[in-house]
Amino acid sequence: GGGRFRLSDAMGCGASLPTAAEFLSEFPLPAAQYGDLATTDKVVVLKVKQKLFSIRGDFIVKDAEGTPFCKVIGIFASMRQRCVIKDMNDQPVACVLEKVMSMSPAMFIYGFKPYFEGQQPTGETQNELPLYAWAKVWKPIKSLTPMLCIQMANGNDSYTEASFETTDFKAKAPSMLAPRLSVCKGAEFGTNGCCLIDRATLQFEGMNVYDVTVAKGIDPILMVGLTLCKDKIEEKQSS
Repeated sequence: GGGRFRLSDAMGCGASLPTAAEFLSEFPLPAAQYGDLATTDKVVVLKVKQKLFSIRGDFIVKDAEGTPFCKVIGIFASMRQRCVIKDMNDQPVACVLEKVMSMSPAMFIYGFKPYFEGQQPTGETQNELPLYAWAKVWKPIKSLTPMLCIQMANGNDSYTEASFETTDFKAKAPSMLAPRLSVCKGAEFGTNGCCLIDRATLQFEGMNVYDVTVAKGIDPILMVGLTLCKDKIEEKQSS
């Protein structure tokens, strides 16, 4: 932007996303809210720092107006890096954790309360608080375009089947190098646009920041979690 020549443009990372107005659908508000930072009845743009997994300390996610929305806290105490997302009253809302399980990289977004009625906690804990299965983010290795899929929890520690046909959300980048994702709800790509993750046009406070634009009726915390997972999965793949 602003006529500055960026190396990324020369490298062909200029493949751009559709605009929010073109891409995003509107979704009905869920009957029961999962996060304490509720799904909103308007489009929300959140500023999320890139590579949050590698920061120490807190980062405050703000909306486009500059109002604090939530905090992300990186935790390095354990073997496995994790991030905790808290509301502005310091109550934990979600915990993003990597698990080394199989060939394809997978990250998990846990909640601090049941995702559905009767769900029991998993064996994972954070600060002695039990964690509940919420979402699993995985990267299909066979995909030609960079892609991530989200499977939502359907049991105490199980998720919907991880396949292209049964994924609950599908996220695609426009090109190999583009630091961007467009996210659709459901397995059919191109309909039900629910989120755009793009490098912010204005980098505030000198940091690389994403604009995470979330459609009406979609949980913004799930999309913040996806943004954290995206960076971590890419970092693992490039190392």
